[in-house]
Amino acid sequence: MNLPPITTRRYVKPIPDDGYYLTPSCVLGVFSPATEPLVARLYDLLGRRWAMGGIGPESQNTCCSGIATHGNVFTIESSLLVVARLWSLCAEAGFTNITTACVTSFAVHNECIELLHKEPGLAKKVDRVLVESCGRGLVVPENIVHCCDVIYRYRSELASSMKYRLVDAATGRPLKVVDHVGCHYNKLFPRKSVGGTEYCDVLTAMIREWGGEEVDYPERRHCCGMGFRQCMIRPNRGFTVACVRKKLESMAPYEPDLMLTNCPGCLHVLDHEQWAVNELTGADHRVPVLNYAELAGLLLGWDPYEVVGIQTHTVPVEPFLERIGIPDPASPAYLEDRSFAVLGGAIG
Repeated sequence: MNLPPITTRRYVKPIPDDGYYLTPSCVLGVFSPATEPLVARLYDLLGRRWAMGGIGPESQNTCCSGIATHGNVFTIESSLLVVARLWSLCAEAGFTNITTACVTSFAVHNECIELLHKEPGLAKKVDRVLVESCGRGLVVPENIVHCCDVIYRYRSELASSMKYRLVDAATGRPLKVVDHVGCHYNKLFPRKSVGGTEYCDVLTAMIREWGGEEVDYPERRHCCGMGFRQCMIRPNRGFTVACVRKKLESMAPYEPDLMLTNCPGCLHVLDHEQWAVNELTGADHRVPVLNYAELAGLLLGWDPYEVVGIQTHTVPVEPFLERIGIPDPASPAYLEDRSFAVLGGAIG
């Protein structure tokens, strides 16, 4: 069986221009259920072909099962069977490009492809087990890309349709935005990310393109602390809170207006644990945290609640909305402008 070659050129990432098979995230779906539909809306707005799921009731999409692997519930080989089924659904939909909404899924898919390359006979074995278990064969996708890679590629096209900018509506000052890149995107496979580990540009390029100012600070690349075995096991949760505290205290002197992330777990932890840090230390951290798709939707003028779903956040996002000029939900301007929830036609 012929496997696609592994790209080894540093900092150069192939991002296909069309034909995306979207795989779901279990964490994102639970804590931010509006975000994956947002990604699909962005794909539609850009006029890109995409699919999610296969043909028939037996072709339901699933997560990658990476949370079980990293939580030591089962092995990476077991996750390989799960993602191999997703690859077969991608092929069934007529696509060769996997786009993951989760950075852990991104890493698991890439790790599974490396396993197939490095372990003799594994591809043949997986193909046999897939046929026996669900009547599917092994079809390895050509590209594994994160959904943020696609938005990164089309950030300029999206900017041309944006109603708002990352600019203080009252003063015209660019807002200060911290990027927090999920570890499983740029640390496990740095050559498969945009810019590698230290100079990852996948989010900062969006910040600059959409009018904001990127903020650098000492703990910029520090982990959020989620690390499945930390957040899921009660005695270990102190490590998660400590990581969030370290980041918040390090960025505080720079007074960021927003944190932007591409990881569902980081979004949840950096948002929710701010209150734990405040309770434990007496601090008053209130930095809103957004996923890149949420930010794109807000800047495009989509309804903050009906479409973007900011009500799922713990740190209030409304002060940020006011800064960029989005009408207060209680104001007549918001109530009169029901175009918020309308997607509109594709770009171009």
